[in-house]
Formats: sequence, structure tokens, C-alpha cells
Amino acid sequence: MDQHKPRRVKHLRSLNPGEELDLAGQLADLKLRFYQQSVLLSALIDLLVEKELIEKDEIARMAVKIDKDLSKDLQEPSQKQFFKKTE
Repeated sequence: MDQHKPRRVKHLRSLNPGEELDLAGQLADLKLRFYQQSVLLSALIDLLVEKELIEKDEIARMAVKIDKDLSKDLQEPSQKQFFKKTE
């Protein structure tokens, strides 16, 4: 199973036109923020590489490591107990 494939969610109820418009606006805001953060991240990486503080392959290796760690955390929920037992 592709872990990055979005799941289809069953709709509990239909949205009215106002709710649809609000949801579309929220999605547009998220897309803009994602784009802005991507530009900022690219600029930071380019500056670090340009100043020879880090190499691109180091960033690539770290990105792969972080992705694996996060994917593992999502696939194997922690066995930590979130709620204390009351006796």
C-alpha cells in the first residue's frame, strides 16, 4: 500500500455553498503558505550551500533519514500509554 496515497473520506453530510466557499478559501491559504515555506526553505538551503556550511548531499541524506523516521512512526504507533489508569 502506498503510504502517501490520500485516503477517500466518506462525506457525513453535504456542505452548503457558504461552507464550500470557506473550505476552498482555506485550501487556497494552505497552498499559498506551503509555496511560501518551500521558497524560504530553498533559499536557506542555497545560502548554506553557497557559504559552504553544508553540502547538498548532506541535506538529501538527512531528508531521507527524517522521512524514514516519520514514516516508521506513522506505521508503528508508539506503545506509550497516553492515559494513566485510575485504580
